[in-house]
Amino acid sequence: MPTLSELYGATSTTSSQYINDPNLKAEDSLTTEFSREKDLGNGLLRLTLFAEETKNSIYSQSTTVENGSILSRVTNVDRILTKGLELVYMGMDVATRGLDVSTSVTYANSIIIDNTGYVTTAGDTIGKWQPNIPQWRATALANYRVDEQWNVAAGARYSGPQYRTLNNADINGFTYQGVSEFFTTDLRVRYKMDKHWVASFGIDNLNNYQYWNFHPYPQRNYNFELKWVH
Repeated sequence: MPTLSELYGATSTTSSQYINDPNLKAEDSLTTEFSREKDLGNGLLRLTLFAEETKNSIYSQSTTVENGSILSRVTNVDRILTKGLELVYMGMDVATRGLDVSTSVTYANSIIIDNTGYVTTAGDTIGKWQPNIPQWRATALANYRVDEQWNVAAGARYSGPQYRTLNNADINGFTYQGVSEFFTTDLRVRYKMDKHWVASFGIDNLNNYQYWNFHPYPQRNYNFELKWVH
């Protein structure tokens, strides 16, 4: 559903005018999914096919109003079609006792099919990627229970290039207001000192990847935690 601001908010400056639309429609999605799972004994493998057709998605773009003027406003994108698949594996005691593994790979093709509005010129959003949807995503997490006291975990995340604009004009995501691809790794070590005290140390973005989502994300950082458990 559109928010109150999207329906009735209005701002203007000396050089531009931004008027929202009280006739905005609610987004309408039809989502389908088919999954197949296989038990591998010490793990589970799942393949999922998915599709989503979304009508009247709410975005900000240029449009022609009743008097012929062209304004930037929140409006509906007529139709966006998304298709893709996801492969997931989750296993316990993989390769050796105490090693748990979780991985996933997702492919999505999300394209604007119909749109009566536009960003710069009429029709310039047709066939473009839906904003904030990467073509590829992947995650991996390994957790090793060394013994009753020590636990070590390592993770990795990947996301492909994305766009923030409907006409995909922002081809450089590594900049202010952009959305970039990224590949980051994390590490965490946990030590149980006794039945009450637990200490842990972690490094986020271990490989110090410099990536953006409107603003730069944190680079390599360290954290330490000391916890008392009742």
